Amino acid sequence: QEFKAGNNPTRLIFIGDIHGCIDQFNSLLEEIQFKQGEDQVVLVGDLVAKGPGSIEVVQKARSINAWCVRGNHDDRVIRWREFLDGPAKGLTKDDISTLEDSDNLPYSDFKVSEIHFDIAQQLAVDDFAFLQSFPVIMALPTPYTEWIIVHGGLDASRAVLEQNSDNCMTMRNIGPNGPISSKDEGVAWFDIWASKMKVVSALPSSPFSSVSSKMDYSKVNFNKIIYGHDAGRSLQIHEYTKGLDSRCVYGGKLTAFILPGEQLASVDCINYVDSSNDD
Repeated sequence: QEFKAGNNPTRLIFIGDIHGCIDQFNSLLEEIQFKQGEDQVVLVGDLVAKGPGSIEVVQKARSINAWCVRGNHDDRVIRWREFLDGPAKGLTKDDISTLEDSDNLPYSDFKVSEIHFDIAQQLAVDDFAFLQSFPVIMALPTPYTEWIIVHGGLDASRAVLEQNSDNCMTMRNIGPNGPISSKDEGVAWFDIWASKMKVVSALPSSPFSSVSSKMDYSKVNFNKIIYGHDAGRSLQIHEYTKGLDSRCVYGGKLTAFILPGEQLASVDCINYVDSSNDD
């Protein structure tokens, strides 16, 4: 992302997984005294699904010109809509259910009974275009070039342009064969990232100094990551990584991380869904 010429925001406000909790999103913006035109909101993905106001969250994010990365639930809605507007155009819900029952839908996570299908159908054209525009990984402009934004995490063994997009949206740990969504085996990806950054930052010629605003991302190393996705671990604030999924839709909090100053703010949330549905 780039700031508009001569219009650097006063604050960058990063907000964790909203999951359709529109009232809490509005309350958090009020709590931090968000000023449109002065502050830049950055959402770390999963704007939609689980909570009651997914369409409204997308519309609110769009209305305040929020920057957003793509979460795994956003991605499922996007894939559903692309399917409905493409190969499934003209099919009824019963037709699509028949395809599901016969294992003939294009993705294994497509379930007509789940909310992603309904959201995909209901999104207005402009709101869907906004959702579809979310990148999987976001780099920030000067003076925030040491930060990178992703929904799930990054694999410390790969350069930023060599990351697998699905893994970036879903990883929680690194297992013997690479990134995995489970947090019950392997090692937390952010612990591996921190270990690598401690080694790299100690090198005589650190790659994190004086990066120009016109970056060749194939050559730049980023050392600080802001992410979401990991509700099971809740808020995780470490030296090199800031995990902002503080279980909003499960009755926890919706959290903002603010630069400069690395300040935290949050509002309490309502328990909309069973916490066992943590995906």
